[in-house]
Amino acid sequence: MAGTGNRFGRLLTRNLAILTERPGVPGVTITVMAALLLIRAILFPGTGGDDGEQLIFSQFLAWGYQVRNPPLYTWLVMAVSQVTGPNLWAVNVVKFSLLYAMYLFLWRAALHLFASRTLAGLAALSPVLFYFVAWEVVTGFSHTVLTACLYAAVLWILLRLRGEAPGRLADYALLGLAIGLGGLAKYAFWIFLASLLAAAMTDSGLRRRLISPRVIATLAVAAAVAAPHYLWLLERLDVLAGQAGATVSADGGISLAGLGHGARAAAGFLSPFWLIALACFPAAFRPLTVPAPPMTRVLGWYMVLVLAVTAAGTLVQPEFRIRTHYMFVLLFAPFWVLLRAEAAGLSEGRRRAYAALVSLALVSAPVGMAAKYLFEPLVCGRCQHHIPYRVLADEIRALGFKGGTVVAYWHPDPLPGNLRAALPEARVISLKHPDAIPPMRHGGGQCLVVWSADAVRDNRPAAVGGANDLLNAGIGPQVPHRLISSPLAGVPSLVGGKTAVLGVILTPGRGDCR
Repeated sequence: MAGTGNRFGRLLTRNLAILTERPGVPGVTITVMAALLLIRAILFPGTGGDDGEQLIFSQFLAWGYQVRNPPLYTWLVMAVSQVTGPNLWAVNVVKFSLLYAMYLFLWRAALHLFASRTLAGLAALSPVLFYFVAWEVVTGFSHTVLTACLYAAVLWILLRLRGEAPGRLADYALLGLAIGLGGLAKYAFWIFLASLLAAAMTDSGLRRRLISPRVIATLAVAAAVAAPHYLWLLERLDVLAGQAGATVSADGGISLAGLGHGARAAAGFLSPFWLIALACFPAAFRPLTVPAPPMTRVLGWYMVLVLAVTAAGTLVQPEFRIRTHYMFVLLFAPFWVLLRAEAAGLSEGRRRAYAALVSLALVSAPVGMAAKYLFEPLVCGRCQHHIPYRVLADEIRALGFKGGTVVAYWHPDPLPGNLRAALPEARVISLKHPDAIPPMRHGGGQCLVVWSADAVRDNRPAAVGGANDLLNAGIGPQVPHRLISSPLAGVPSLVGGKTAVLGVILTPGRGDCR
């Protein structure tokens, strides 16, 4: 028994060293991200709406595509598409590269914060204990992943500035670049930045760096990077106001209705990390006998400010529901916990136990993706990630489609982006995004209207009506349609005969649908 305990102890020690020393955070995270990229891109023939819409927008370059989100993520997909082609590899390479960069920035920031390199590594890897970071972003979300990467980058640059005397001009310019890119990633970035800078002013070292003439370089670079998009947005304030809607209480008063949504979103984002932290680092949540490093207070104030702004928003806009992934602004919560744990004194046993849970979470993501491919068809309804779009595209070509414009209805399956990947020779228009119309290709071609024909409701009227209204396609109600189908991707015995069915109308082309 003693020998078994010793071997187990050595295994835990070795695991801790792998995570924090060699290969450490860079080596571990690139291995996991590469595995997720390959599994996601090779096994699954379909993607969800967030990734799919990027393939639609990336058909043309613009200062903005929709007022809901800035354009930087689309630009990255467009750049990668020049190498991979307009396919699922493009969106997956961008996503997992950004996740890898996020962990690297967190690690570099942690090296400035922690006295122990071991705890710095564990703190940087801790977001893998957030369910939304470890799993949800693998199959969904786009702009949120980019924004999280830039959250980490801004923190790292601020810590670099804090450690420099008097602060290098290059770092001020780098901070401006990160801020400008953040403004092009997601509008919620400005809430993060305001909260972080306000919290930073409570620290004398950061305050000296931020109240400095060199900040002019930061402002200049940030403005140069972000200004073109915000000038584009300024011309569409009426659209932005229309989408915002009347979310203030009808009587003009304050409602507590949204506070519950915000609290559940914060707790949901931090899960299960906060439960694990309570078990592994109970001293971090008690009064400390030894002061924690000054940045602990800064991070604590930052989280208080972020939550206060969120609460204020829910009070005045109770009908605006705070969704869990908005809480990526709490990405630095593990730093606060582990800094306090380090100050309280942390045994080797607790470090090893926590490292074992981190490793389990890291391994669970790629294993879970493989299991999703094998077993999800047993329980999924629409099975969006298993729809064999390339097979369906071949069926479309067999009907005589040679190129032109594809008008795709987006519900209940995210057809537009997936068809863009499967029919790269075509111009694809999503009826969900009528303001993002790519220019017609030289000479035009045929007009193809597509919808999910196995949906509960008949989506033909919406698809044809959209093509007629948006592009003057001239398709009458009497025009016949064809059905094409294919079994879902996966193990045949598990798929159980499930098929995807599309309704299609192919015409020679008319109006702007050609």
